[in-house]
Amino acid sequence: MKQLLAIKSAKEDSEKQVNKLNNILVLYKSIPLLMSVLFFGTIFQAKAQDRIPFDQGKTYILGDIDVTGKVSFNKQNVILYSGLEKGQMITVPGENISNAIKKLGEVELFSEIDFYITRIEGDSIFLELNLIELPKLNDVKITGVKKGKKEALIKDNSLTKGKIVNENLITTTKNYIENKYRKDGFYNTKVNIVTTPDTTSGNEVKMLVQIDKGKKVKISSISFEGNEKFSDSKLRKAMSNTKQKNFLRIFKRSKYIKDKYEEDLKSIIDKYKEKGYRDARITSDTVIYNKAKNDITININLVEGRKYYFGDIKFLGNTVYSDQGLRNLLGIKKGDVYNGVLLDKRIADKTKPDGEDITNLYQNNGYLFSQINPVEVRTANDTIDFEIRIMEGPLAYFNKITVVGN
Repeated sequence: MKQLLAIKSAKEDSEKQVNKLNNILVLYKSIPLLMSVLFFGTIFQAKAQDRIPFDQGKTYILGDIDVTGKVSFNKQNVILYSGLEKGQMITVPGENISNAIKKLGEVELFSEIDFYITRIEGDSIFLELNLIELPKLNDVKITGVKKGKKEALIKDNSLTKGKIVNENLITTTKNYIENKYRKDGFYNTKVNIVTTPDTTSGNEVKMLVQIDKGKKVKISSISFEGNEKFSDSKLRKAMSNTKQKNFLRIFKRSKYIKDKYEEDLKSIIDKYKEKGYRDARITSDTVIYNKAKNDITININLVEGRKYYFGDIKFLGNTVYSDQGLRNLLGIKKGDVYNGVLLDKRIADKTKPDGEDITNLYQNNGYLFSQINPVEVRTANDTIDFEIRIMEGPLAYFNKITVVGN
């Protein structure tokens, strides 16, 4: 009779006195869903006549490994991946078996991995590797959201037919859906995933994803600390996507969407930079959720810093266009209030691909590899000097034009 092979985690001193030939095999089992190797110290209960005597800690020659169980993979490939091979020296129990279980567990394809000693012939030991494969996905159904959303969730989580269903897939799918809807303002989103065996096929399961979005959370208030140059209301106005509840705003919801909120935090700093406050920054922000009222309170702490002005602005590296021509396009002169947002737009307006900026001036005239970088070179009190460093690069020419579809 085959018996499970394992390592005892601890031994009493008295056990050392037991005759090695009378040792009883101990369970050695791994559950890869937990990604760990479990060591049990209980003796495997078997009839005395079924016990296979072996020398505890002895090194044997591995005679052969027989792979059994519910396995659709090539058995030789399974043995190869385990790291064990016929003829190698292994200690029983020892690291060889432990490492084999760890390797097979890491691929997350099996729900159970068991090694058995089937027989011992002299110095040779013969093992059986019994595996139970994790089930594959046959069908998935999602409830609680519209059809278009269902298809997107299935695609985003790769819930395709034949996908291995393990604990990691279930956990990551659940977390993905909950986080996705929480970012959209549904703070109370709950997801329950149930798998059931598909009786019409082999080792396959059906998956049911139950989504309860709950009510969308609203913003009760947005407050600021550290602002002196701009009032709370002006800073709230700079937040185009994140608004607090107001009875005058009947047709606009005071919803909280995390990604939009992050954009609005940047908009607050941009407002300061437009007015000369280059060093303005948000030191902290807190979003407090009130479960009873299903709303949130936002507190934003910031440092404004001092007001700055533009000093000297020099152009370096330009040969195609004159300093005066570039200066006119830049539209910023010495003594103007520092405006970091305007400076960036005049160098390269990312919001307008065809904008009137220096980058487009070069690239629209064949200098596709040009680079323009504004660099602060000196700050004296409240004045900042800049160098606009230009790498014009070579002119680009058309090599070959192919017309298709005519």
